[in-house]
Amino acid sequence: MKHLTLWHTNDVHSHLEHWPRIFNFLKEKRTAADKENQSALFFDIGDFLDRVHPLTEGTNGLANTDLLNQLPYDAVTFGNNEGTTLAHEDLDKLYEHAAFPVVCCNFYANKECTKQPDWVKSIVYKEVEQVKIAIIGATAPFREYYEAMGWGVEEPISAIKKQIAGLDANTDVVILLSHLGLPTDERIALELPEIDIILGGHTHHLLENGKIEGNALLAAAGRWGEHVGKVTIELDENNQIISKKAVTFATEKLPIPPNETAEIQAFFDKGREKLSEKVVAIPGKLAHNWFDDSEIAHILNEAVCEWTGAETFVMNAGIFMTDFKAGIVTEFDIHQMLPHPLNAIALTMSGEELEILIDGIYRKKAELQDIPLRGFGFRGEYFGTVLMDRAGFDAENQVALFDNKPIDKTREYRIATHDTFVFAPFFPIVKQIKRKEVYTPELLRDILKWKLKKMYGQEEDK
Repeated sequence: MKHLTLWHTNDVHSHLEHWPRIFNFLKEKRTAADKENQSALFFDIGDFLDRVHPLTEGTNGLANTDLLNQLPYDAVTFGNNEGTTLAHEDLDKLYEHAAFPVVCCNFYANKECTKQPDWVKSIVYKEVEQVKIAIIGATAPFREYYEAMGWGVEEPISAIKKQIAGLDANTDVVILLSHLGLPTDERIALELPEIDIILGGHTHHLLENGKIEGNALLAAAGRWGEHVGKVTIELDENNQIISKKAVTFATEKLPIPPNETAEIQAFFDKGREKLSEKVVAIPGKLAHNWFDDSEIAHILNEAVCEWTGAETFVMNAGIFMTDFKAGIVTEFDIHQMLPHPLNAIALTMSGEELEILIDGIYRKKAELQDIPLRGFGFRGEYFGTVLMDRAGFDAENQVALFDNKPIDKTREYRIATHDTFVFAPFFPIVKQIKRKEVYTPELLRDILKWKLKKMYGQEEDK
């Protein structure tokens, strides 16, 4: 009988406070496997990085690749945080010195999806104990974002089917590294019985003991590095799978490595040092307020409207995480105020659609402001009040207003917002609007920085 062990992480999102324990634990497992000549493979399923952390921001994710190299992993795929929040040139460099293959079968170097980047492989093969293992990767197809940045992305299931059709004839085990989410993984398992193991991510699902769907064992380790996953496979002498099981380990219960606290602090301090460059000097404090309007919100509204040509900017006040003190404002200060990997998005909408949006905002804003929210690009604590300059609501007559007048149903409006309003379920009308223009690679903090430089005498071109 043969035994194969797979260790996997997913959606760490630069929660580097968990990395010392994860690394220490996995390094011990790799060392023990090597020493005892056991078969063990190590995989990350994407969104290992997140620009919310200063070290990731300050190194454009290269520090995260260095951490993966330390183990090293045997293969990784990447998620939307690698793929859509880094500039094209930064993603191109992200894995330049990787000690592992990057596997993704539905990602391309051009919008036409005819050529893959040099740093991506659609499939890789590993052989252990004379067992041939095919490893396929796939990432969530955020087409609007990828195409805006000059990349291409294919519908993942059809791309995976192509890889399955072209498998080497003597392949024994097929593993999918899937940054696609649990519902898609379940569908893939039913449509493609050739796949034996699906290591998942993207939807932050935790499958503590895995899940059998069709012929496949689905495994996933939740979010933020809070768990590490393990899959064990037993095969007979003919390389036929006899059993496959999954289990997860809570990171908080893993052995505490020496100097853990110092290492976590060092990650943060190194990031702060990388972001120490002065941006501007401001004459007075710019304070944030999660539950009301603020001067910094007005500045960001103006900035995004100028950047996108929009008439107003719909945002939640919870995006502002700190104040700016009077005096020098650094890259680090701007990052700490707006740590979220959020893009500006311009919506071209009809008067009727705008009316529905404003009506929804005024009906829901009170209940939304205290909601704790993580995800959808938002990295704050509370959603905060919804801010939409120039919009109003006549409560007596139940009429949405723009510039204190009823909405003109005969014209179109160009309204800006950010990713959270598109992907969170609060205002369905935003997702339904077909004409969306995503502004990449700049994040909201980059647009704010550009505006501050304009305001305080260091203007630069867009």
